[in-house]
Amino acid sequence: MIVAALLELYFAPAQWLYRLVVDALALPGAIMGGLVLWGGRGEVPKSPEIVVGERIPPRPAAPVRERPPVRVDGVPVPPRFGRGSKAQALPWLLSAHTVYPGIAADEAQLGDLAVRAASVVGPGHRCEEPVVPRQDAYRLGRDDNGRYLIVAVADGVSSSRFAELGATVAVSAATNVLRDRLNAAPDLKNLAATEIFSGVAAQMADTATSRNLRDSDICAALVTAVIPACPAPGEREMWVAWVGDASVWTLRDGTWTFVAGDDKRTKEGMESNAVAHVLPDSPLAVTSRSIRLQNGTMVGLMTDGVGDALATLGEANGYFARKWANPPPSTSFVNDVSYDAERFIDDRTAVAIWVGADSREARWPR
Repeated sequence: MIVAALLELYFAPAQWLYRLVVDALALPGAIMGGLVLWGGRGEVPKSPEIVVGERIPPRPAAPVRERPPVRVDGVPVPPRFGRGSKAQALPWLLSAHTVYPGIAADEAQLGDLAVRAASVVGPGHRCEEPVVPRQDAYRLGRDDNGRYLIVAVADGVSSSRFAELGATVAVSAATNVLRDRLNAAPDLKNLAATEIFSGVAAQMADTATSRNLRDSDICAALVTAVIPACPAPGEREMWVAWVGDASVWTLRDGTWTFVAGDDKRTKEGMESNAVAHVLPDSPLAVTSRSIRLQNGTMVGLMTDGVGDALATLGEANGYFARKWANPPPSTSFVNDVSYDAERFIDDRTAVAIWVGADSREARWPR
């Protein structure tokens, strides 16, 4: 192609014979250049598959360059993974029915458990009309004696007309039912997942009926956990139960482990929108298990807005492992959950519990 350009400059444009020679040289050069570009394009990596109990170390294997904190007028902005999302940069719009805040957060200490919680409306729900309220919800609770921490996280099904209502009722009902059970019989062995989730489904259905809605109008996925809060050496057992694709993860020594939640695997990798069962339709589809926890472990209950990022974004996986190795300030935790990543525009919720955390050490340095 370079030779063709030189000939073009040297010979007069009017001489058609030399023009023909120039074109004959340029054509194979363009074809060869296209073949080189096509051969080096590479393959698009597939989403990894995750299974219960699988340990997922920070990815990618090659070290990721740490980005310096981005600040606007001295205030840190949410972390960005990859190119980010166009929706993230758009202004937040108000819903016509502003019943639920766009952001909810909590910080707590119960026994030797340090808790941080945040729920943020996703960029895809807040940047264009019609604006959708935050459809994720969480609740924190405890029994009357303070022996157990109770956590519930729900993800409203987007196809439901009032998914935000379904998620809110689900977490409130689950926390209340679990508290009543623990007050009556303070032992995790007495928690019957089928009875508990049937009670939650009944309260959701009653709410729908009272508002002239159908059960399908308020569907939600739900995950619950009960963790002993009394300081104890060695290990303790956590009880978890779920219906749907909300998930539970543990973090220890920089490695994430997927321990509970619906299996979302497909032949191509992970299907982010796969939901097999939801409440109030399928309370009998509940799955429960006991999980042993060591002091120094962080437990995270998450909707797929955060859980899918851990499973598929290597940069996010490593970032959260570093930032959540110890309890951060609640404002920092909200900032992390508000992360920016391309194609991740759904609502996101995370409740993190640090096991064996001294109340004095759970605070950030002054």
